[in-house]
Amino acid sequence: MRIMIIESTTSVEEVGTVEMLMLARNQLKIIDEGYQGLELETPEWIAEKQLAVAQEITSRVRADLMRQLKMAKARRSAEAPKEEKLAKLDAKIDMLEKMLQ
Repeated sequence: MRIMIIESTTSVEEVGTVEMLMLARNQLKIIDEGYQGLELETPEWIAEKQLAVAQEITSRVRADLMRQLKMAKARRSAEAPKEEKLAKLDAKIDMLEKMLQ
């Protein structure tokens, strides 16, 4: 893993992994706490990056969960009993025939 420094010009979309985004989130938190500890106003870009990083983490984790769900459903469908598969196909055929009438 490489060391990454978050700056005001860093684009969170270009950060490689969720793990790197988590490191960035913690780095921004430490910077924010440093300003607060000195009773200084935190620069606006830090709050903006904190929000952007949190949103990017959520987005990537959700996308990965959706991918896993799709794969699990595909595996489940592949392993379903033949009768269950045929029942689903019959239901779809019936629906399509009704739509075409």
